[in-house]
Amino acid sequence: MKKSKLILILILLVLVALYLVLRSRDSGRNRVPLMNIQADLVDHIEIWDSVSKVELILEDGIWKVTDPVIWPADTLMVKEFFRDVVNGIYNNTAVSMDLSTANIYNLDDSQALHIRLKAAGKEEHLMLGNIGNAWDYFRRENDNQIFQTQSGIVQRFAPQIVNWRSPLILQYWEDELAQIKVSHTKNTYTLRRDNGRWYYKDAKHDFEVYFQNFALTKIVSILQNFISHSFLSGDDPEFRNFFKDPYCTVWITDIENKTRKLTFAKFLDERYILLVDDDYSVLYQVEFDTVFRFTRNPEIFMRQSII
Repeated sequence: MKKSKLILILILLVLVALYLVLRSRDSGRNRVPLMNIQADLVDHIEIWDSVSKVELILEDGIWKVTDPVIWPADTLMVKEFFRDVVNGIYNNTAVSMDLSTANIYNLDDSQALHIRLKAAGKEEHLMLGNIGNAWDYFRRENDNQIFQTQSGIVQRFAPQIVNWRSPLILQYWEDELAQIKVSHTKNTYTLRRDNGRWYYKDAKHDFEVYFQNFALTKIVSILQNFISHSFLSGDDPEFRNFFKDPYCTVWITDIENKTRKLTFAKFLDERYILLVDDDYSVLYQVEFDTVFRFTRNPEIFMRQSII
């Protein structure tokens, strides 16, 4: 290769590298916070569209949804929301300065996803839309300028309560349990834990449960992460009527002698609804397998090994 051509190629490579460096620096300078609000002061979040709404409040250091009852929010969803929205960034080069184009980007009031944050008396209200791209478009309330986000927000943080509400109903580790009493349509029995050993007792049986017994393990495992993603309102008289003749009732007593009551009623084929501590403000839908764990025959608790 001739020396002159080699020099030209080297110059071209240097110019390309310089262009990429300068472009990277310019891009970095154009990236600014999505929210003009101090993240650690945020104590109120509202997310809504034309169909539904989710509201979260910070109470005693814990994020909670407010409807239909105050309930802990899903910690993973909140963490991701703060990462992508509250602490998110965007390129502040506007894609449009004309509010008449808002409907093109799904940013008019009826189409947009609304996000409003409150922090120490200050509010920030964004309207976001997606037109099929990986990233969304947004504008601030009462602002004509339209920008593009650096992440997908509209689909990820839709105001559906099932996504925001923690599914955890209760949680016990085995060493926190002292007793489990069960009453169902065919039997009433007690599982008692003493010095790390479990004992079964009903009207006809009284025996120690073998270590890692299948039936006992299934009960202990579900109590470690007792969840439901389906919530119902106990205000409905139809749902309340199901509990007049419950299918199964469970009393869980911990080592501090505190007891929780779980009442299961048959709802649909292979599905049941759960009432916790006789509190009808919210009911939970659970599957047959959940109830079946508590209603096994005594002989299953006598087995020595997992099968």
